[in-house]
Amino acid sequence: MTEQKKNPSVELFEQAVVEKNYEAACTELLNILAKIDGQFGNITGIDCRMPIQLANENLVQDKHVYFCTRMATAITALFSDKALSVSDSGAQRFFMFQRWLSLIFASSPYINADHILQVYNQNSEPGSSDIRIDNNPASLVKFCIMYLPESNLNVNLDILWNLNPTLCASLCFALQSPRFIGTQAAFSKRNTILQWFPARLATLPDLNNVPSAISHDVYMHCSYDVAANKHQVKHALNQVIRRHIELLGWQDRDVSRIGNKNGKPVMVVVLEHFHSAHSIYRTHSTSMRAAREHFYLLGIGGEAVDQLGRDVFDEFRQIQGNSLKDKMEFVRNICEEFAAAILYMPSIGMDLLPIFLSNTRLAPIQAIALGHPATTHSPYIEYVVVEDDYVGSEDCFSETLLRLPKDALPYVPSALAPKAVNYKLRENPEVVNIGIASTTMKLNPYFLEALKAIRDRAKVKVHFHFALGQSQGITHPYVTRFIKSYLGDDATAHPHTPYHQYLEILNHCDMMVNPFPFGNTNGIIDMVTLGLVGVCKTGPEVHEHIDEGLFKRLGLPEWLIAKTVDEYVERAVRLAENHTERLALRLHIIENNGLQALFTGDPSPMGRTFSAKLTEWADKNGVILAGWPVKKEKKITDKKSVASKSTAKKTETKKTTATKKRTTNGKA
Repeated sequence: MTEQKKNPSVELFEQAVVEKNYEAACTELLNILAKIDGQFGNITGIDCRMPIQLANENLVQDKHVYFCTRMATAITALFSDKALSVSDSGAQRFFMFQRWLSLIFASSPYINADHILQVYNQNSEPGSSDIRIDNNPASLVKFCIMYLPESNLNVNLDILWNLNPTLCASLCFALQSPRFIGTQAAFSKRNTILQWFPARLATLPDLNNVPSAISHDVYMHCSYDVAANKHQVKHALNQVIRRHIELLGWQDRDVSRIGNKNGKPVMVVVLEHFHSAHSIYRTHSTSMRAAREHFYLLGIGGEAVDQLGRDVFDEFRQIQGNSLKDKMEFVRNICEEFAAAILYMPSIGMDLLPIFLSNTRLAPIQAIALGHPATTHSPYIEYVVVEDDYVGSEDCFSETLLRLPKDALPYVPSALAPKAVNYKLRENPEVVNIGIASTTMKLNPYFLEALKAIRDRAKVKVHFHFALGQSQGITHPYVTRFIKSYLGDDATAHPHTPYHQYLEILNHCDMMVNPFPFGNTNGIIDMVTLGLVGVCKTGPEVHEHIDEGLFKRLGLPEWLIAKTVDEYVERAVRLAENHTERLALRLHIIENNGLQALFTGDPSPMGRTFSAKLTEWADKNGVILAGWPVKKEKKITDKKSVASKSTAKKTETKKTTATKKRTTNGKA
C-alpha cells in the first residue's frame, strides 16, 4: 500500500519553530499556505487541534480567527528570529503565498506583521512610521516577505529597488496579488505601486527571479483600482513576458498560410473558465455558436469544460502539458496544424495561459472579448469584441474595437437559475434592506464611504446585506471587520454561499446597489431575476459602463444611473426613502419580464465581422484565401456596429509595418 499523504499541521509547524528547526518550520508553513491557496482560503485538511468549545456549527468564524491567531503567533516567533535565513527559492514561494500570510495576520488580532518588522527597524525615533533596514540581505528578504498590505509602516520603494530590484519587484507582485484589497491601507499600497512600478517592471530581463506564478493577479487586479492609467502595468508586464518566452526558445507561427476545415477558415478559441454554470458561458457561448456559420470553431480548454461547453465548438481539444511552456506549445501546434485564421479569447486575465499567449503571434487576426472587461495593452491583440452600448471611452483600449449591435451577444440563462421566484414586496418596511452582490475584489474604501453616506443621509433606517463571492475561510473575518468599520451594526457580511443561498439572501432585500468602479453584470441579472431594482454608477471603463448599458436594456429609468459618487448616494437615498416609487419600479420589472431582453438578440454579427476582417487582412497582405469562400459582410448602415479605432492605438503606419513583418518572417 502507498503511504497516505499527511495533512500539513499547525502543531508540527509550532514544534519546529520552538526547536528552531528553521528548514522544517518553513517547509511546514509553506505546505499550510499552499493548502489554503488551493482551497481559496479554507482550512479543511490542515491539522489543527481546537478547543471543544469551538465545536459548534455556529462558530465557524471563531474557528478561523483561532486558527489565524495561532498561526500568526508562531510565524511571529519564526520571522522575529534573526538567525532565520530564507533562501532565494524559498523567498519566491513565500511571495507567491504572501496573500495568505496577509490574511492570517489580518483575520487575527494582530492585523498586520509590523511588530515583526520592528525587529529589523534601525530607526530609533519612537512611534515613527518610517522604517530603516540595514543592508543585510537576509534581513531585507525577511522584511519584504512580512511587509503585508495592512502594514502601517512606510517603505521607500526607490531605495528598495536600488538595493535589490528583483526583491522589490517580487514584493510589488505580492502586494497586488490578494483577492481582497479593500481597506485604505491595502488599497493605497496597490494604487501607489500601479503608478510607480510599471516603468521599473519593464526593465526586468525576464520573470525568472520574481513570483511569475501570480503574474495573472498583477495583470487582472489592476482593474479594481480607480486611477485612469491603472492598466499601464499590463504594458510593462507584457514586455517582460515576451522577453521571457523568447529566452525559452519561443517561435511565433508563420501566419502567412491560412488553412481551412470543412470549407471554412479555422477560428481557434482559447478558454479560461468555461462551463454551463460559469458566467463566461452565459455571456459568450451564443455568439461563438453563431460564428460557426463562417468558421470552423476549435475550442481549447481545461478538463473543467463540461459537455455543454464543449458542444459550443465544432471540435474541442483538452489542453495538454505539465508546464506553462508545454501548454503554450500545445496551442501553437494546433494553430499550426489547422493554419488558424483567427485566435479568439472570450476572456483574459484569470489564468496565465491566455495572458502569455496574448504576447505571441499564432494567427493573422487575434482578438479578445470582455469576459474580464479591460484592455490587454498587448501589441499582438488587434481587436476587442464589445457590444456598442457597453463602451464608455475608447481611450481605455489599446486595441481596435469591434463594436457590435447591443443585442449581438445574447446571454444564456444560468443553469442554476430558479424555476420560480417568490417575490417579497414589502410596502412600508421599518428597515429597508439593501442588497449588494459583490466579489471581495470589488470592495474598496470609496464604495464603502458612499454606503456610509447613504445610511447617514437616508430618512429611513437601512441595513446593508453583502452577498459576497470569495469571502470564505480565513478571508471572511477580515472582510467582515472591514465592512463593520464603515457601517457597524447596519450591515451584515454574508460569506460565500452556494448560488441558491446567495439568491435567497438577496431575495429578502428591498433594493440593491451595485459596487463601483468595477460594476456588475451577473449581479444585475440576479437583481432583475428577483424583481429588484437598484442604483449603479457609470464611467469611461467598460467594467463600469456595462452597468449603464444593462440598466437601459432592462428599461430601468435613467435616474438610477449615476455619473458621480454624489449622484449615486442621492439616488440610492431616494430609492430607499420612496417606498411607493420603489415598489412601482419593481412591479414594472416583474410584469414586463425585463430580463428577457438580455436573453434575446441576433448573435450572428461577431462571425460576420471576423469574416470581413479576415478578407480585409488577406487583401491588404496579398494572401489568397484559396479553397474556401469567405462570406462577404453586408454593408452595415448602423454606424454604431462598425469597427471603430481607439484613439489610444498606435499609428496606422506602425501597424502596417508590424503586419508586414509578421507575414514575411513569422515573427512580430
